[in-house]
Amino acid sequence: MRARLFRWFLSHLERHTPGWIRLLEIQILLNLASRSFGGTRKRIWHLAAPDALQAYAAYTVECMNTTSATPEQLYENARQLGKRLRMVTGLTETEDLQRLVFYLYQNISITMYGSLPGEITVPFCFFSSFYTPAQCALMSHVDAGIIAGLFNGGTLQFSERLTEGCSRCLACFRKKGAESSTTHHLSQKARSGGLKQSPVD
Repeated sequence: MRARLFRWFLSHLERHTPGWIRLLEIQILLNLASRSFGGTRKRIWHLAAPDALQAYAAYTVECMNTTSATPEQLYENARQLGKRLRMVTGLTETEDLQRLVFYLYQNISITMYGSLPGEITVPFCFFSSFYTPAQCALMSHVDAGIIAGLFNGGTLQFSERLTEGCSRCLACFRKKGAESSTTHHLSQKARSGGLKQSPVD
């Protein structure tokens, strides 16, 4: 019943998203960043959605330049958020979850298409003009965590990134159990920002 109601709600949001919905999403992401980096919480409710998104980008850049958060912290906080979204919406079907992910990313000016699980392409990302390649690699653990939380586990692996001069971001998300190993592992290269593969739930 809950999933059916949320599908109906999502169909309306896809046609028209009120500004406060986008602000809510951005505020949640800001809260996640402040927890992960240990920074001061920032409030964006007084801003228009485009300005709030720019404030979020600037805040995360400032955090990465002045403090530190491990990939594990970002991933785990984001995974918990994804799990809460799955619980609140009641969505469990793959098609519904993919639809929700693409909608959420659209709200923060990231164009995404493809299939989840499977290969996804991002021809435009708002944050690509803010982040360095290393910063992009670090923040992609938020993507990996949210998607893994929603899908109840899985691995997100990038093969191309806009911040590295590619014409798109290209990534593959594999469900938990589809991998030969589901051990949570991060190499030293990942810790230095060179990670292509994000951790497994």
